[in-house]
Amino acid sequence: MISVSRRELKYMMSYGDSIRLQNELEVLLRLDKYSEKGYYRVRSLYFDSWNSKDFTQKYDGIEKRRKIRLRIYDPGQENAKFEIKEKIGAYQKKDSLLVSREDACRYAAGEYDTLLDYGEETAARLYSLLMLGAYRPSSVIEYERRAYVYGEFNTRITFDRNVRASEFCFDLYGDDIPYVPVCTDYVILEVKYNGELLQSVRSILGKYYLTNVSMSKYGIGRPLMQHYV
Repeated sequence: MISVSRRELKYMMSYGDSIRLQNELEVLLRLDKYSEKGYYRVRSLYFDSWNSKDFTQKYDGIEKRRKIRLRIYDPGQENAKFEIKEKIGAYQKKDSLLVSREDACRYAAGEYDTLLDYGEETAARLYSLLMLGAYRPSSVIEYERRAYVYGEFNTRITFDRNVRASEFCFDLYGDDIPYVPVCTDYVILEVKYNGELLQSVRSILGKYYLTNVSMSKYGIGRPLMQHYV
C-alpha cells in the first residue's frame, strides 16, 4: 500500500505558455523517471456508484469528495494501481494498491472479491466502498503527462495534455478504445507539495498570472453525464 497526502493546485495553460514554463522549471527541478523521453501516457478507469455520486458531488460543491480508479501507463504492463483519491478543498490524499493484471480485468468487469485476498487496509476499504455503493466502471480517461519533481516538500509539478475519454468501453488494457477528445485546446498544470511551495518555483509561476481552477479530468471525462447534469 502507498499513501500520499499533500496540497494540490490546478491551472489551465495555453500550449505555448506550458512550453515556456517547462523550460524555466528545468533549471530548478528534475524530470521524473517516466518523463525523460518526453510526455508519457496515463490511462485511468474510473468507478462510480449506481447514482454517480462521486461525479455529481463535484457539481454540488461538496467540499469533501472521493474518486476511485484503476491506473496504468502502458497497455502491456502486468499490473495496475487501484487508488482511492480523496479531496478536501486544495488538499488531497491518495491511497494506492498494486494489483495484478488479471485482477484489474476482474475489477473492470465489476467483480471485486479478490480484493479480500490482498490482506491490506486499502484493499479492504476498496472492497467495502465498491460493494456498499454498488460501484461500476464509468469512464476511461487517457492523457499525456510530463512531470517535474523536487525532493523538498515532496514537490511535483505535472503538465497534462490531449485529455480524451470513453464512457462506453472499459477495457483498461485495450488498444482500440473509442475515445472522445475532452480537453485539447489547453494544458492542465497541477502543482502538488507538502507544507510550502518553494519560493523559487512560486516566483516562476507568478510570471504567468495563473488562476487556480476547480476541475477534474474525471469531471470533464464524462461529457454525456455532464450534459445530463
